Amino acid sequence: MSVRDMRRFLLAVCAALALGLLAAGCGCGRRSAKYGGVDQLRQTRLRSSVEEQKATCYVVAEVENVGKLPVREAMVTATLKSRGGTRRGSNNAFLKDLRPGEKRVVYMTVATHGSFHRVELSFHDPDEGR
Repeated sequence: MSVRDMRRFLLAVCAALALGLLAAGCGCGRRSAKYGGVDQLRQTRLRSSVEEQKATCYVVAEVENVGKLPVREAMVTATLKSRGGTRRGSNNAFLKDLRPGEKRVVYMTVATHGSFHRVELSFHDPDEGR
């Protein structure tokens, strides 16, 4: 094998290696990654504080991914409810890329529309309504 043939061979190997690395790093693997749904999320803590003069409720919640797969994106909704179950206000926050076992703290400000008895937290897929 001549020096010229050796160079061509090495150039072909380097080109094939570069194309392989480019294909692996272009995000193609991310599309095939498995993600879990929002049903894997659990509320582990929930606190609220009311500022009556501003008709505002401040909500702090800790959310945990208790599943075995990561959750790509989730919408967290805090809803204020009266004793009779009437909705008195709500607001949303978004979480992205929660790994299994990971906990995140979510802060929300909810405008109150009348007195309320409790705060409920729910989880939704943000793409559901689209």
